[in-house]
Amino acid sequence: MPFIFIFLILIIFLIYIVFKHHDSLFPKITLICAWIYALFICRICFSPISFGFTSPNEIHYFLFDGIIFNLVPFQSLDTAFWMNILMTVPAGIFYQLIIQPTKLKNMILLGITTGLFLECTQMIINFIVHLGRWVEVDDLITNACGVWIGMLLVYLLLKSPFKKIVTTFQINK
Repeated sequence: MPFIFIFLILIIFLIYIVFKHHDSLFPKITLICAWIYALFICRICFSPISFGFTSPNEIHYFLFDGIIFNLVPFQSLDTAFWMNILMTVPAGIFYQLIIQPTKLKNMILLGITTGLFLECTQMIINFIVHLGRWVEVDDLITNACGVWIGMLLVYLLLKSPFKKIVTTFQINK
């Protein structure tokens, strides 16, 4: 149910993107790719699915109302830890292409806000429908790091000979 609700919101957003007239083709491609990415993230984070990335370490967590909370960072640097970073690199790329933050403070806040949004939304949905998802401080940290890496990649590309290509995909302010 949560995924279906979020999917409907994303459909409305896609319709808005497609019918917006003042953007040229490449910015529309950026927005549609960002929409597809958001759909992918919603499927991964807000659906009752589990991944087979298990840690050989014992993780200390606590249980509250059927929800598992891990509030001790860096207990396990397993595959899931690194996959969470990789999962949010595109978010940082899209932030740089769409929002184009210029201040370091805003870039840092975007990373932290992304991690907080994903984990808090998972926690709220867990309270409502018991997805069986963990709420972890590591995920908040790794999601923020992924966003920062994505923003850094675009920043570096804008300082390289690829600047003209990258700017064609940016949303005009």
